Amino acid sequence: MSAAADSIANDPLLTSLALPHDSIESLQEDVTMLARSGGMAAFDMFSGARRLRDEARALVERTRRPGELADLYVVIGQSASLMASTAFDLGHWNDSAALARASTQYADLAGHASLKAWTYGLQMTLANWRNEPDAALSYFARAMRAAPDGEPRLRLRYIASRSHALLADSASVAAVLEAAQRDRESAAERPDELAISAGGEFAFGEARAAACAAAAWLDLRNGEQAARYAREALQVYEALPSPRRPYSQINGTQIDVAAAHLHMRDKDGAAEALRTVLELPPEKRNVSLTGRLSRIERLLRGSPWDRDADTRQLAERISEWLSETSARPLA
Repeated sequence: MSAAADSIANDPLLTSLALPHDSIESLQEDVTMLARSGGMAAFDMFSGARRLRDEARALVERTRRPGELADLYVVIGQSASLMASTAFDLGHWNDSAALARASTQYADLAGHASLKAWTYGLQMTLANWRNEPDAALSYFARAMRAAPDGEPRLRLRYIASRSHALLADSASVAAVLEAAQRDRESAAERPDELAISAGGEFAFGEARAAACAAAAWLDLRNGEQAARYAREALQVYEALPSPRRPYSQINGTQIDVAAAHLHMRDKDGAAEALRTVLELPPEKRNVSLTGRLSRIERLLRGSPWDRDADTRQLAERISEWLSETSARPLA
């Protein structure tokens, strides 16, 4: 009995020191600031997220307290998510997929349902970009089992609309967007924990919803619907204060507007939509933008105006933009 009492009294689980509260709180504040820094260049975003992940990992080694571990796992999961999203922007798709899987695991360890749903949505997005809609819909099924009601489910359905569009299933696109309306009503009544506490990259909102719908209708070559949703997204983005405007999402949506105009046989409208995009400096270009512009280049090449001087000039400018753009390596 004495031995048992002595072993309990000296149990390292009970004698482990608590971390200073401000250490974890500082990391939480830093990852929130990083998630909300929409105008930051992709490489700087990746470096900042990696630093926070490493600092949180170091603190994990210093505590065994469940509450502190859960908080640190959330920080690591959020940092890994930001790294995954940015690695994709920098053209490192395999690294991005590995980081996205890790972020899901950390969210699961933390018991953070909203973050887990967000990371599954990220894996869906990556699968869509790899043109693997079946894989994306498999992630969707898993995500919906974990996702809280409201904004997490709303976001997942909009991402799934892209997957159905890649399968040329317009009926399923319409159905999943209609189902998202019910999630929108639930989101108004039950705000999402992750969107409130972190926001920024981890918030979905009306702009991203509209941009997702626009991209889905573009995959179905429905220019009218795509233009409608893309303009809705731009109106919301442009209403934000300048420092909070996410330049990548805004420029990507502008490219989608241009693609919609081309599907409607309006080359002048397409050229106007691309004006500011083509002036974007190389350090603010990413894989998402180059992929979208490559689609514009293909549409112009097969357009009825491919012998028009203005069209050729626009195509040449796009080709030059694409050739100037290269992904920077991850250090």
